[in-house]
Amino acid sequence: MTSPGADRLRDGRDIAAVLRGRRSRAGHLAVVHVRDADVPGPARIAVVASKRVGNAVSRNRAKRLLREASMRVDWTPGTDVVLVARGGCAASSLGPVHAEVAALADRLGVVTAVAA
Repeated sequence: MTSPGADRLRDGRDIAAVLRGRRSRAGHLAVVHVRDADVPGPARIAVVASKRVGNAVSRNRAKRLLREASMRVDWTPGTDVVLVARGGCAASSLGPVHAEVAALADRLGVVTAVAA
């Protein structure tokens, strides 16, 4: 379940490289980490939630919300993105999560346009 212009970031080494990078912005519901991809193509996205977010049900809800929010953002091609859920994400709804992810991505300069 990815957006038409995005692919999944699957390799753990690639995810770790994005997380080690210096380009990130944090909000109350999520943290957005970005890195220019080594290979050209559509943006690749990974969504993670640690046990700090809550139990398995909460973590899965937070990841679903972040995945859906990421599909509504038009990411710059050739970008690797890791979205990290924070504690309040699972208790939130899609509107605030999308607004925060879009704002953080815009501040990082990795969006071409924000979809409604």
